[in-house]
Amino acid sequence: MKIKLLFLVLLFSTAMMAQGVLSGAAITSIQFKDAGGRLLPPGQSNIQGTPYVFEKFSKGKLIFTDGVEATDTNLNYNYFDHKIYFTKDNNLYLVNLPVKYFYLENAADPNHIITKHFACGFPAVDINTLTSYYEVLGQGKVFQLLKYSHKRVKESNVYGEAPVKEYVIDNSYYVYVVADKKMIPAGSASISFKNLKKVLQNDAAKLEELAATSKINTRTDEGLGQLIEIFN
Repeated sequence: MKIKLLFLVLLFSTAMMAQGVLSGAAITSIQFKDAGGRLLPPGQSNIQGTPYVFEKFSKGKLIFTDGVEATDTNLNYNYFDHKIYFTKDNNLYLVNLPVKYFYLENAADPNHIITKHFACGFPAVDINTLTSYYEVLGQGKVFQLLKYSHKRVKESNVYGEAPVKEYVIDNSYYVYVVADKKMIPAGSASISFKNLKKVLQNDAAKLEELAATSKINTRTDEGLGQLIEIFN
């Protein structure tokens, strides 16, 4: 069994190389543009904040569309161009094999490790397509609560001072109805329990009952995700 596992790991590594994973030098030639159409090299130092999920690259797990799994200690997801990257030997690489879903772990605080789950393959909605990645806040048998995030560059002008550029994030929330394979918009910028009940008005009473009996904090994204997961 160990020999077979080693063979699969080697086969996966070879496949990654054969598919032409971009090197750090190639990444720097990719062109990004801000809202005004101006070109921005990735990692530009005069932009405040980060385009990534976490400030530092950290441990993550990838599950590819063919079922192959891979883990890496230096993964991150870019909310600006919506691509997955990893670092190795101080170089930046692009994961260019199709990924079905992935997990990212932020271990900046050993006492409070945050794990985020992302997935694609959901029906097209608004400007999003089948390949768009959503953060899965709650994965239940009946519903799933999803968040789509995008970072853009905002420039602020202060009289007498140089313009300030910073990454800002825009969020959109959706409820995915598993049986109907349907996406329902559930709010932008933020989501509330009131909003969720309005979107799922036929199940509002049951949501209220579950929230009361489970004592889940429905004021947070995480709490609403937990509520969706226990809904049967």
